[in-house]
Amino acid sequence: MHLTRQSRQLLATFCSEKVFHHLLIEFSCTDKCLRENIDDTVAFYHNLDQNVDWERRLRESNELHSALFEACSPLEGPLITVNNSEDARLHSITARGVLGAIQTAILGVLAIPVIRHRTFYLSRHGESDYNVLGRIGGDADLSPRGMKYAERLARQLGGPGSAPDCPKPKLIWTSELRRTIRTVQNIPGPRTAIKDLNEIDAGICEGLTYEEIQERFPQEFAWRDQDKFKYRYPHGESYLDLLQRVDSVVQALLANTDVLVVSHQAVLRCIMAYFKGTRPDDVPYINVPLHTLLIVRSYGYDFEVETVPLKVECVDTYRIQPKNCSTTRTTADALTTVPAHFDAPIAQPPPAMVASSQATTTIS
Repeated sequence: MHLTRQSRQLLATFCSEKVFHHLLIEFSCTDKCLRENIDDTVAFYHNLDQNVDWERRLRESNELHSALFEACSPLEGPLITVNNSEDARLHSITARGVLGAIQTAILGVLAIPVIRHRTFYLSRHGESDYNVLGRIGGDADLSPRGMKYAERLARQLGGPGSAPDCPKPKLIWTSELRRTIRTVQNIPGPRTAIKDLNEIDAGICEGLTYEEIQERFPQEFAWRDQDKFKYRYPHGESYLDLLQRVDSVVQALLANTDVLVVSHQAVLRCIMAYFKGTRPDDVPYINVPLHTLLIVRSYGYDFEVETVPLKVECVDTYRIQPKNCSTTRTTADALTTVPAHFDAPIAQPPPAMVASSQATTTIS
């Protein structure tokens, strides 16, 4: 973008006069990497317009820009120089003049080699006893249907009863809560319980139903509906807090592949927001249903998400924003979008019935 020293000097002068910070990033790559980038770009634009010789245009553009390029001098900065490679042994990065939290965070991201082909498996835990009762947070165990989902997920990812050619995660990450750990108990592979994957802290509302929150804290309930992204539970967290908390998890994901992450609704919303490019205000309303496997495939920084329902019955915990978010609204208006739930846990079916169900159910 700024190939000449003169162009970069103009940029630095402008930022200095406007009291803006600036950071120069200089990339280099091998001829093989350059060819792959051109091939990827040609394939992308070819789908948009097949009447243009995109390969010729891109190669001519590259030759023109290569001739104009002047490498950054020692006097320019702040500067990060990246020698990009998928091979961690060859990937290198140097920096000078980097200051502040944002520039340091950028440096940390660029230090990780970009793995071109990556696959991530994301899932909420199986249905919990609290899900059945409509309660939020807590450390409840799996319901009988949640246990069935854990068995189905294991069958999908290399556990007992799986096909020989099924995918097998190289790493398994869960939260520290029982319902996620129980969900992956039959899936083979090294596993780690990560605190940053714990569900959003609901503070004084932990373990309550939405009906109970409306009854005890109606003003808090309304404030959260007004701005669900920034609202922070008293003594708890907001989605903004949660985005910052899971950032380290996302960066760790980008340095790996074939990782299974089993976590919670709010946490997975924040992780999915990265892959989908979701606007912050829309993050709390991303639908991440129970008993569904999300497969994220990437090529560089392009992500595709495949949704695979595993067809185990469960409650629906998705709640949309109600039309009336006023602090003076009625209880009926406040609870109009609350998902249906049960007043008592679902009874464990007889073993014979479970065995019969498993024998006649197939995964599509």
